[in-house]
Amino acid sequence: MPDLLAHYLVSYLIARTIVEPRYALIIAFVGLLPDVDALLGVHRWITHSVLVALLASAPLLVLAHLSGGRYVKVVLLALLLYTLHLVLDLFTGPTPILYPLTDSLWIKVEVNGLSTTTGITITPRITLETVKPDFTRQPVIEGPVVSETGIILAVVTLLTLILDQYQGEKRKHKRSIEYTSATSTCQ
Repeated sequence: MPDLLAHYLVSYLIARTIVEPRYALIIAFVGLLPDVDALLGVHRWITHSVLVALLASAPLLVLAHLSGGRYVKVVLLALLLYTLHLVLDLFTGPTPILYPLTDSLWIKVEVNGLSTTTGITITPRITLETVKPDFTRQPVIEGPVVSETGIILAVVTLLTLILDQYQGEKRKHKRSIEYTSATSTCQ
């Protein structure tokens, strides 16, 4: 499974394109909510069903709409981040994403390459497995909190933040030069 750090950082990187980065830091925690089931001893339980997420978010959307629509964007963003977690999990193990309509799904993607003196061959393979969901309580739930994927995403996120800061400083400097130039022209 993607580790908790990876889920959080992917959620943050998406959220920061929709809301201010300081708010994205907070709302990105929604990307971790599906894994709350691990605290109950049943990982990939109904918290990993997009249908359950839609049912749970419907009242929130209604409330957001009734409050003048001010928070509709935030509720939809939270639903997107929650669903993104489920989609990422589809690639790492059986996930009951459409429970109770169907069994757990697992998408396996493999791309093999072969290089010979006569050329290169690329062979993609995508399989979809269905597995009966097992919602029995487990005495131990084990999974990565931080993995190589999380570390890579942390580096990418850090570089993104540094580049954003650099671009912001560059724009601020350019505006300062334009302002100075404009005021000296007026005098």
